[in-house]
Amino acid sequence: MAKPDDGGDSGVFSGIDPDALKRTIESIRRDHERLSNAASYYKTELARFGIGAEELRDVLRVANWARDELPLLKRRYHLSMSDDSSPYPGGKGMVRVNEARVTRGANAKAAKDAKRAAVLAKKDPKGLTSSEFDELNTLMATNHDEYPFAEKFAAALGAKRSLQFWEQASRLGDDPGYGRTSDFKHQDELDDLQRNLSLAFAQATNSDTPAMNRWKKEMVEIGDEPVREPGPPPHSDSGGPKGFVVMSNLMRVGDYDDKFLTSYGKALMKEDKEVLGRSDSGWTAWSAGGGTLNHMGNDKGADPMTGYMKALANSPDAATEFFTDKQKDDGGKAKSNFTYLFEERKWADDSMEGKRSVTGRNSMAWAIAAATTGHRAGEPATIADLKHSKEQAGLFSDLVKSISADQDRLRDHAYMSDSFASAAAEYMPDLHRGLDTDKTNGAKLFPTSGASAEISDPDAARFLHTVARNQEGYDVLNVSQHAYAAALMEQQAKHPDAYPLNSEDTLKKISYDTGLFQGMIAEGRHFQGDKDDADARARDDAWKAHASTWGGSVVGSATVIATEPFTGPGGILLGGLVGTASTEVFNGIINGFGDDGGKEEKAQVYQNVKDMGQVKTSAIVTSQEAVKAATGSEEFESLAGGEAGRGFADANAAIDQSRAEHTVK
Repeated sequence: MAKPDDGGDSGVFSGIDPDALKRTIESIRRDHERLSNAASYYKTELARFGIGAEELRDVLRVANWARDELPLLKRRYHLSMSDDSSPYPGGKGMVRVNEARVTRGANAKAAKDAKRAAVLAKKDPKGLTSSEFDELNTLMATNHDEYPFAEKFAAALGAKRSLQFWEQASRLGDDPGYGRTSDFKHQDELDDLQRNLSLAFAQATNSDTPAMNRWKKEMVEIGDEPVREPGPPPHSDSGGPKGFVVMSNLMRVGDYDDKFLTSYGKALMKEDKEVLGRSDSGWTAWSAGGGTLNHMGNDKGADPMTGYMKALANSPDAATEFFTDKQKDDGGKAKSNFTYLFEERKWADDSMEGKRSVTGRNSMAWAIAAATTGHRAGEPATIADLKHSKEQAGLFSDLVKSISADQDRLRDHAYMSDSFASAAAEYMPDLHRGLDTDKTNGAKLFPTSGASAEISDPDAARFLHTVARNQEGYDVLNVSQHAYAAALMEQQAKHPDAYPLNSEDTLKKISYDTGLFQGMIAEGRHFQGDKDDADARARDDAWKAHASTWGGSVVGSATVIATEPFTGPGGILLGGLVGTASTEVFNGIINGFGDDGGKEEKAQVYQNVKDMGQVKTSAIVTSQEAVKAATGSEEFESLAGGEAGRGFADANAAIDQSRAEHTVK
């Protein structure tokens, strides 16, 4: 345990590995029941012989202790899953939990609050008084991560009432019609209620009590059924939206249980194909009258796939399993869920009136990024995340091939480019192998510590060219490749026997490949700039400030990816990242290269992507600085410039050969 480092008196903090603790809880739950039952049985059986009473009493005492400790262990687990949990220093994958919050009294209060919240949520939301609505929202906000609030609240409602409550509550601000306006006073608080319900249900799915297992099973089973109770004939209600539509709107935030997401996703996919196959309006038909189930964005929430994609983006393991899962199409051919969603599915316009929403596809891009990298989009990767599994690498390969085969899949929805660029930043060795001409020893030049994505030369070229046409996509690829190349140069210089060529030729080869890569993405960004006839966005102070928010994690990942195959994870943990070649290169891209000492201005790079001459010079300078930082050799630095320039010049021909520009719209 550790004392707080904030100078406060908030108590002692323990370090919790949520996944490991969950396994421990399940083991204790299972084994204490088995132990208690066995001890009670043998105590009774042996009592008639007058033996074993004292010994078995001790066994029962241990079983009872385990039973009594379970609620506190569960409380620690749920606190560790909270959105505001912070990393525990020195513990891989561990988060801090304030032990002052782990008390039986706190559990009792949370259970009492859950009972009250369920009483309020069982009422028709239209019948809640203003104070009751505020009370419910406050109870949800303050307790969603307080064990056992979430599981008791959800179980008390049951699966169907959980859906019905939000379906009813989401319509509280709707005008009643006939020229009348709604008198609901809490319209601006519906987004908070949606968020709090989502967080509570997400926590609840991580519980394995019989009641919650029943809740999860029923939630999947009723997904294809309308949530409203049928009214009396002849004017009975149409039933409203289906369960999947309502539940998915309560999946936009929170960390749902992976097993639940998997079973939910299988059922949703089956229903999605049936619904979209019946009519062009598909899921959005029920909302034609203007109804909305979503108050946390600019889409109405009519498409259940949107919220589900958001849930997958928060659960990388479930995302990997979902996108790589295969279903048979009408012709009996097995197709992955990735193929269906990214290539075939028709994503209907679900925008709110007067707004434009791309949330559905954009959420899919976040989920794909999580599925290929093993961590949530926008969050730093751990060393374990960067060791890709066979399934993750295979999915990234499918993504590259899909965009290569039809670039319009991304060009028509360019807002997805930043997500795919972020994923590509963690597959730099794989992309470089695809581009490199050394097909027999490329794995030694661009090694990986996990599974590798199989990518061909033309597929890599078309993918990079397409992603880089988007400004954000280009920026991430530009920075991450330079950081990776610098770290790789550093490791190859330290391990001269890793690749068949000598150190000089190895560094020249990496410099050439850097120029080739940077030339390809520059061609894409330059082409789009000319097509749009738009002025290039200068990398000014605002851009530098923005890049600094994501650049650190990109540089850290690039360094680990390049370093771990040579040193193993221990070498990275001991050596750290500060002062590495990749860090120096990133700082140079942001602030300029050279130690001005107040005498001369630093050399600024990548200031105007529409000036290909300036971009080429930037690629050369950055490559030379990378070699200098990696080796300290001015000779190697000079050689790197020529090789980087040659690679950059060859990029145009490579793009032409890949036919990336021949299908440009």
